[in-house]
Amino acid sequence: MTQSPINRLIAGTLVALIALHVLHVLHYNFVSDDAFISLRYAANLLAGHGLVFNPGERVEGFTSPLWTLFLAGFGACGFDLLEAARALGLLCSILTLPITYWLARQCGATPPTALIAPALLAFNGSFACWAASGMETALFVGLIAAAFATALAGNYWASASLTAAAALARPEGLLVLLVLGCHQLLRARRGEGRSWLPWLLVGGGPYALLLGFRRWYYGDWLPNTYYAKTGGGWAQIQRGLDYMRDYAADHEGLLLLVGLAIFALLRRTAGMRLVAVGWLLFWLAVAWLGGDGLPMYRFALVPLPLFVALAAACVSDLAQPFLVARKSGVALAVVLGCAWAYTHWSPPRLKSHYGAYQFQQQVEIPRWTQVGQWFADSASAGASIAVVPIGAVAYYSKLEVRDMLGLTDRHIARRNLSGLGRGWAGHEKHDGQYVLRRRPTYLLLGNVDVTEQPRDPRKRPFIPYDNPHIWAREKDLFATELIFERYRPRSVQLAPGQYLNFYELKSEFRQP
Repeated sequence: MTQSPINRLIAGTLVALIALHVLHVLHYNFVSDDAFISLRYAANLLAGHGLVFNPGERVEGFTSPLWTLFLAGFGACGFDLLEAARALGLLCSILTLPITYWLARQCGATPPTALIAPALLAFNGSFACWAASGMETALFVGLIAAAFATALAGNYWASASLTAAAALARPEGLLVLLVLGCHQLLRARRGEGRSWLPWLLVGGGPYALLLGFRRWYYGDWLPNTYYAKTGGGWAQIQRGLDYMRDYAADHEGLLLLVGLAIFALLRRTAGMRLVAVGWLLFWLAVAWLGGDGLPMYRFALVPLPLFVALAAACVSDLAQPFLVARKSGVALAVVLGCAWAYTHWSPPRLKSHYGAYQFQQQVEIPRWTQVGQWFADSASAGASIAVVPIGAVAYYSKLEVRDMLGLTDRHIARRNLSGLGRGWAGHEKHDGQYVLRRRPTYLLLGNVDVTEQPRDPRKRPFIPYDNPHIWAREKDLFATELIFERYRPRSVQLAPGQYLNFYELKSEFRQP
């Protein structure tokens, strides 16, 4: 059966957008340090230690059960965990493009204008950056788009299954369950669909099982990451609002975001209203969480398919009178689509996110990888490390690691500190004296300090603090003389012109 010219055009455009997106991802070539946290959990599971960060310590310090189990499955098949994570993320991001086109069609966009939705994703530098980062971002974004698209298309069991997967992919996936569960309930009451109860059992049942497993295995109802990243009150919400404002400045613009939301909510199309409600709830969740301490707007990407589908439907509505009247309406739709795509053009330069990404990609991730590999080769038997950040250093060193931010430590995660919500999101909780009392063999301070020359061991502190955020979370290490009594400064050469500076526990304080 031959395709019509319009279908061939749409298929060809989607293929071109996928190619553009892949090139975009390769251009960024970003790996997040947080990806190594899930990789370490997966590696420990494969090694028979259980779903733990440190063998013998049951703390849920990862944010995506589904992603971590996926990685463990690929590892069991013999694949390298990091390569599998990056390849799987890229695949999920590729699949998200046609899914987003389908979602735009369900929102009422015409076939040509629905192409605006995947085009916005393909042009978005932040989406490209996180696609192959090794984290669950692309998987979660794709699941959200697919869950909403299948729900609007009336695919009862598919929407329930995808909703269940989204709830297991990230904690915010519960919003998908809430929104689409209410959608199914309203449809059932209006006599427009099947009973809502089977849908809820399929959509919410797996998460209920996860809660039971979490309570049994970790002893908590909520993941430890929830406690580590919350507690800032209004200051945290204000920081989240600032985070969204920065995203708007670097991408769509605040006026465009607000205008589109109002337009979608006022439309009589139930699909557009449903998608708009979902998009706004996700943005409220970002504000409540206080944004993200990582670069390139990872949290803002979560509802992006919902937004771009609404954008395509909006352009379709605006161009429709011209399409009916004359062919120049097609040109208008193309112009509007291109103008909107330009707002996503990479890289975002108005705020600091692109610079932070460059520094992580070019300096920090290679440095932390190298440091982890050095400890794997050089650390004493039974050694442990206290460090921030914990990802690459922990994964490559394979040593026992103490997370000074509390992601994998119950005590620090549950601390109620004053002044939370004003620093780096998710990087504020600390208890230096508690860390010292646990006597880790090595203290890697100052965000893992690597310099061209070794530090002067006579200085106090040995590692200076130029960044106020890092000093705020580590200053209590120096509240007493304990660090100077138990630890000695040390510098080692990683490579020509690269020295790692850290504190090492004195031999008389090491446990036998």
